[in-house]
Amino acid sequence: MLNALKLFTKACGTYIVAKMHQLIKAFFSLFTGSIRLVNLSKEFLTAKLIWSRGRLGRPIATFFVMSAAFIVFTFGEVFNSTRFVSSQELNPDYLASTTDIIPRKNTALTTVPDSRKRAESFAYTVQGGDTLSSIGNRFKISVDALKYVNNLTDNSILSVGDEITIPPVSGLIHTVESGDTLSSIAQKYDVPPQAVADFNYILDTSSLALGTELVIPGASVPTPVVPVTPSIPGTVPGTTTPTPAPTPSSTYCVWPTSVRIITQYFTWYHNGIDIASPAGTAMPPLFACTGGVVTRSGWDPWGLGLHIRIDHGNGYETVYGHMSRLDVGYGESVSRGQMIGLLGNTGRSTGPHVHFMVKYGGVAQNPLNYMR
Repeated sequence: MLNALKLFTKACGTYIVAKMHQLIKAFFSLFTGSIRLVNLSKEFLTAKLIWSRGRLGRPIATFFVMSAAFIVFTFGEVFNSTRFVSSQELNPDYLASTTDIIPRKNTALTTVPDSRKRAESFAYTVQGGDTLSSIGNRFKISVDALKYVNNLTDNSILSVGDEITIPPVSGLIHTVESGDTLSSIAQKYDVPPQAVADFNYILDTSSLALGTELVIPGASVPTPVVPVTPSIPGTVPGTTTPTPAPTPSSTYCVWPTSVRIITQYFTWYHNGIDIASPAGTAMPPLFACTGGVVTRSGWDPWGLGLHIRIDHGNGYETVYGHMSRLDVGYGESVSRGQMIGLLGNTGRSTGPHVHFMVKYGGVAQNPLNYMR
């Protein structure tokens, strides 16, 4: 029995030693094989790079960059959930009691002068540094309205001490509330949306800031207000008083487009007429009022968008705003009724239409007096 147990133990020991020897030999073979494989790969890669003379540099760099990006995108969520990346939220009780944080709330308000809300015109004395633009911004009056009421042109010069007439607000002042849109406000006061956009210099007609005070021209005024006789600002030597426009002729212009839907007429605060296109139809063509030379064909940053100006001579000029396509360029001569582009919806516009102006000596005229 003891001899048999001795032989069994000896056989087990011999088996274990043999297996350990084989395991060590296999591990050593695997280690040496790995080293050899690394050396072969290194030699192959070196030979390949030398043979390609740097042409593989970009693919190899791309491989490493893509690998790094893959690792970041794969394990990014794991890293983001650690406290090393995510900071603990502050306790609301701490914010209520600490003096380290001083909250401050800034609110932008537009103050409308009392004189801007009057129903009568009043005289304003020009002060140092005043321009038509600064005066218009102060009283929320467009520059075109100031020019029209005071019979001024682009070349007129303001002198300190001159008196100019500030026209009244023929309408109401509306404070924008939640849910208000330009169309809903215009419908509420029964005025064209384009009139509200033009009068308030609204560039983005798709959204209105809450709390903004908008002037609604022409709202709830039973009779038009006749402005007082304006005093013409003094001019410097060498300048002349603008010549009154001659008696207009209804045959001077052709109708500037193929549609006749007028959405806004000429008034003291609107220096032209708006002719709109029916919804869902193709943009109609625009025609030159009469023969002349194109003096501007391009983008207007002040609201007209794509527009064309044509000089017809003898002090007359026409303007076509909010176009979608321009077919004539600067310096090009056009004939009466020639197609100059397409009606559009560019710039400060609430829908497809053309803002058509007729000017004489730089002063806007009623276009309907010059065409049938």
